[in-house]
Amino acid sequence: MKRIAIFYRNRINYSSIQYIEDNLLSILDGYVEIRNLFLNELGEFEQIEADAFLVLYEEMLPLLVTHIRDFSKVIVITRSIKREHIQPLLALPSGTDVLVVNDSRESTLQTVFITYEVGIGHLNLIPYDADLYQRGVYATIDHAIVACGSEELVPPHIRHVINIRNRDVSFGTFQNIIRLLHLENTPAQSNLLRKVQDDLDTGSTFIENYLGSYLKDQLLLSAVGNLQAGILLLDHTGHVHYVNERAHQILGLINGDTVTGTAGLDPIFTDRREYRDHLVHLEESNYLIQKTSIKIADTTIGYSFVLQSEKDLRDSEAGLNARLKNKGLYAKYTFDDIVSRSHAMNRSLEDARRIASTEYTVLIRGESGTGKELVAQSIHNYSRRKNAPFVAVNCAALPETLLESELFGYEPGAFTGAKKDGKVGLFERAQNGTIFLDEIGNISDSMQAQLLRVLQEKQIMRVGSDRIIDINVRIIAATNADLEARIESGDFRRDLFYRLNVLSLTLVPLRERRADVLPLLRTFLGTKFEQLTPAEREALTAYPWPGNVRELENCAHYYQTLNALPPAVLQSAGNRPASAAQTEPTGAAKPDPARAVKPAAPIPVPVRLTEEAAARAVLRAIATHSDAFSGIGRRHLQALLAEEGLRLGEGKLRLLMRKLSQDGLLEPTTGRAGTRITAAGLAFLAGQDPVS
Repeated sequence: MKRIAIFYRNRINYSSIQYIEDNLLSILDGYVEIRNLFLNELGEFEQIEADAFLVLYEEMLPLLVTHIRDFSKVIVITRSIKREHIQPLLALPSGTDVLVVNDSRESTLQTVFITYEVGIGHLNLIPYDADLYQRGVYATIDHAIVACGSEELVPPHIRHVINIRNRDVSFGTFQNIIRLLHLENTPAQSNLLRKVQDDLDTGSTFIENYLGSYLKDQLLLSAVGNLQAGILLLDHTGHVHYVNERAHQILGLINGDTVTGTAGLDPIFTDRREYRDHLVHLEESNYLIQKTSIKIADTTIGYSFVLQSEKDLRDSEAGLNARLKNKGLYAKYTFDDIVSRSHAMNRSLEDARRIASTEYTVLIRGESGTGKELVAQSIHNYSRRKNAPFVAVNCAALPETLLESELFGYEPGAFTGAKKDGKVGLFERAQNGTIFLDEIGNISDSMQAQLLRVLQEKQIMRVGSDRIIDINVRIIAATNADLEARIESGDFRRDLFYRLNVLSLTLVPLRERRADVLPLLRTFLGTKFEQLTPAEREALTAYPWPGNVRELENCAHYYQTLNALPPAVLQSAGNRPASAAQTEPTGAAKPDPARAVKPAAPIPVPVRLTEEAAARAVLRAIATHSDAFSGIGRRHLQALLAEEGLRLGEGKLRLLMRKLSQDGLLEPTTGRAGTRITAAGLAFLAGQDPVS
C-alpha cells in the first residue's frame, strides 16, 4: 500500500478537503492510503514520511522545507472543470466582465487559469479580492464564477452566478501520481481512463503518457467546438506559467520559460495592448492570436493567449472567409460589385459570365487599370470553384527566382536561405480553385517554359524536388501587353500564348466607355458626388482617363481630400464636346477593342532631372498605375520611367521612394500589393505641397 500525504494550510473549508480525498480514492482506492496534514498544526521541524506528497499551490512549497526530505516526490495538484459547467461560460458575450470567487487568493487564481486553459478566452476574468469588494470596485459587475463552498463570498448585487462546484483533481495530476507510485499497469490506470470519458480535464502535466495528450486534445475539442488552439499563460514579466501541447509545438516554450525573443513575437508578448483576431506569420504558417489581460482591479497580473493556425481555420468556413482575405486566397468581388452602364463593358461582363461556367483557361486583356483582377475574381465566384481558394500573383512584381519558388514551392535546403521545412507553392495553395497570373506578358523565357508544362500536364514540381505533384487548378491570366507583337519579336512563346488564349476576354479602356465614368465616380465618392458642378461633370466625361478606372479612383481620392478635381481633368474640359463625351456610338460598328489604335508612345529621350522633378515623375507614374487594392512594383515603375526617358538605377530609385514614403507621399505595402500614392502625394502633384 502506497502512502500519500496531502498538505493544506488549515482545516477551513473541510468539505473541499474531503472532496479531494474522495476524488483521489475514486481512482486509487486499494492502492493508496491518504493522510491529510495541516501546516498550522505541524511541529516546526516535524518530518513527514510518504511515497508521494501533494500540495494545492506552488506557493506552499517553501513552507515544506522543514517537513520533507525528498522534494522529487512532491506533486502540485491541478484541478479541472466539469464539462456541464463550460457551456454557460461559452454562452456569455465576448468581453463580459466576470468576477471569479473562491475561498483563497491561490484558489481564485487557479480557477482563472483553468477557465482560460479550456479555451474560454473571450471573457474578462477578474479575481475576487475582499478589500476591493469593500471599496465598491465590483459594483458594475453582473456575472460571477464561484466554486463550491465560496457561495457566500459572492457580492449580493451580482445576478448571474455560474457555480462550477467542486473541481476534480485533474487527469494530469493523476497521471503524475500513477507514474510516481509505479501504478501504470494496474486497475488505477483503467479507472482514470473511464473517469475522463465523463469529465472535462484541464491538466497539463500528463504529456509524457502515451494516451494522455490525445485524451486532453479530444476532450477540449468536444467542449469548445472542435477548437485546436494553442493556450499560453504569462505573468506580467513575460514568464510562462502554462503552455499546452499545441502552443509548445508552435512556439517551443515550456513552463518557466521567458518569451523574450520567442518566434519574433516580442511586440505582441511584451506590450500592454489586448488583441482580437490578430494575424501573424510564423514558420511559413499563418496564426490568429487572441490576447486577453488577466487583472486584479486595474492591475494587470498577466495575459492569456489563444493561437489558432490557418490549417485549423480552414476547417471552419466562417473562419476561412473572415481571416484570409488579405492573404490572396479569397476572391472578394463578384459581378454585382462591378459598376457598368456602357454597352461595351456590359457585353464584356456577359461574356465573362459565360466563361465562368466553363473550366477553360482564360486570358484577360486590357490596359492597366481597366479592372482585370476584379473580373478574374468575379469569374471565380461565378464558377463551380467558388468555394475553393482564389490565389492572385503579380508576375511582374517578383524577380524570376523568387517567382519560381512562390509559384511552385520548394523543398528543405533547396537553396541558400530556404526555410528548413520547405514551402508550399501558390499552385498547391490554389488546389481545386483558381490561380490568377497578372501581367503574364512580363515573365522570363524560363518561367514561360515551366508554365507551359503546367498547362499541358496539370503537374508541378517543387524547387529542389524530383517528385511530381498533380494539381487541379484553373488558370486565369491577364496582360496589358501586346502579346502578338512580343511573339513576333521572340519575347513570348507562341505555344504558351495559344495555351493561355483558350478563352479571351478584352476589357475596353474607360475612354471608350465614358457612360461609366460618372456612375463609377458616384460609387467612389458616395454622397459627396452630389457636390460636383455641371461643369465638373462635363470635365470628367471629357477627360481621356489614360489610367482608366484606377486613375478615376485616384481622382475621387483627390476630390475627397482637396474638394476639387485634379488640374489635368479640369484642363480637358474644353478639348472635347460634351455631347460626344457623354454618348457612345450606337448605330455604327464598333472597332475591335483588341485592335484599337493606341496613342503613340513618346520617344524616350534621356534626361537629367532635379530631385523634385524626379519625385514628380515617380509620383505621376505610381498615381496612374495603382488603385485601392493594387499598387505598382519597383521593377514595373522603373520600366515605366524608362519609357519616358528617365532612367533611374535600382539604388537611386529605392532611395527616392524611401524619402517619398518618409514624407508621407507614398504608401509602401508588403507582398504583391506594391506601392500606392497617398492623398498628400496627390496634393504634391497638384503643386500644393512641396517636398521637404
